[in-house]
Amino acid sequence: MATGFSVMDALNKNSKAGIEETPKARFRTKDISIFKMYRNEMNFYSIAAVEELAGDILTFGLKQNLELVYEPCEKGEYRIVAGERRWLALKMLVSKGYKEFEMATSKLTTPQDADEEQVEIIIANAYRNKSVADMIEEEKRLKESLEKMKAAGKQIKGYDLTSGRLRDVIASMLHMSKTKVAQIESVNNNLIPEFKEELKSERLTFSAAYELSGMTTEEQQEALERFKESGELSHKDIKTMKGEKTGQQDTQKPTGEGAETATEGQNGSETEKSTPETETGENGANTETQEGSKEHPTAGDEYQTPHPEGITSLCYSCTEYETCNVKTGTCTKCDQYKNRAEAYKTEEQRYSEEQDEIDRETKRKLREKADEERMNNIPSASGESGKKVHQIRLGASFFEDACSNIKSFELRKNDRGYKKGDILELMEFADGRNTGRMVRKMVTYILEDYTGLEEGFCIMATSLVDKDGEPLQNANLGQICADLKANGDGYIEGGEEYILIDKAVNIVRDGGRE
Repeated sequence: MATGFSVMDALNKNSKAGIEETPKARFRTKDISIFKMYRNEMNFYSIAAVEELAGDILTFGLKQNLELVYEPCEKGEYRIVAGERRWLALKMLVSKGYKEFEMATSKLTTPQDADEEQVEIIIANAYRNKSVADMIEEEKRLKESLEKMKAAGKQIKGYDLTSGRLRDVIASMLHMSKTKVAQIESVNNNLIPEFKEELKSERLTFSAAYELSGMTTEEQQEALERFKESGELSHKDIKTMKGEKTGQQDTQKPTGEGAETATEGQNGSETEKSTPETETGENGANTETQEGSKEHPTAGDEYQTPHPEGITSLCYSCTEYETCNVKTGTCTKCDQYKNRAEAYKTEEQRYSEEQDEIDRETKRKLREKADEERMNNIPSASGESGKKVHQIRLGASFFEDACSNIKSFELRKNDRGYKKGDILELMEFADGRNTGRMVRKMVTYILEDYTGLEEGFCIMATSLVDKDGEPLQNANLGQICADLKANGDGYIEGGEEYILIDKAVNIVRDGGRE
């Protein structure tokens, strides 16, 4: 008997693993230690949020079993087909002391070869959230596996690999439109490696990548240089570049017969230009005859097509034009109107418009964010001392305490580069409006990167300063008030208004504010 693979080997292998080969609604499961499992190298999907999944499993338990292939090797006994993220979450829980999660209920499967196993892995991940890089690699691998299976005459239950194009099968398996599959295929086949890396790194949108895939290698290299210079390349930018290329080709000088035709056209135009000069020379009779013919055209004159202005009826652009029994040539409004151009748009056209809208919205938000950052970081006016001045809004409930220096600190997000010695102009705001009151304070100390302090925030110690940025001296207000009372009521210096002692005392106590 020949050595090598035998039927008994397959039977022993499957019976040892407890496997049934035929797909069913009911299948055999087995509790297997997670430490007997190992990662499948054909699983290319990115794995994220493992810690969050571990928390869910800890709270609610494992809701979905793992799918394994019995394939003993130095890595373990069971290779994972589906559930690698769950497996990592279970390992995390066990490593933290939750030993009850070591045994996991698993389904055992038996793919015939690597291509069938690759298809199983892709189908098992059909409903997950995927990155653009995952989708690109997914379509590429699935197409390669299906092509090999088709060439070998293999079948997949529920799919006919022999009829039609594989693109239809891929679209059905991945639960996406055929147009989307065609776009991914175009990116896989035509996009240069440099842009593929940018796409995988999410520095290039898929819509932009698809537009680039329709360009030649030289044109893509030119676009790459522009991308390196500006740091961005949108779907709209690429369409503009393609339009420029088309315009350049259209404006190239004709050669051969085209050149002769162009020359004849130029000569003809010169002849036409010279004709009016001959007819409208010094002979006045000819001029009068010509003018007379314009007023009263005679039979046989060359016919001129009229161009009347009128209403363009909605009916002509309606999808129901052929069947409508009330269509008119002057309709401007109709409750049953359906735009023909919009209704008959292809999926590719709709997708292109959606991507254009997304690019416009993204650009608008980035512009607004940049404007906001620019407004927040406007260089403030500096005094003669060279100290940087920051204008800051302050709620009315805190303003009085800030004026009296009872509140001698500020907790702020350090998005302006606050430094010791800077001047803060605290403007009072009440009900969202500036009251016009303002107090100046100088930063005397800054606390950053401290435990309990949120990242990016700082606490600034402040002290009152005058309009020149000099610290205010502590005065004995009690003594000042006593002196005022001792001197009696009097006139305000430099004016004729009489001021009472009590009012003067209140002014002093309020820091000089009436």
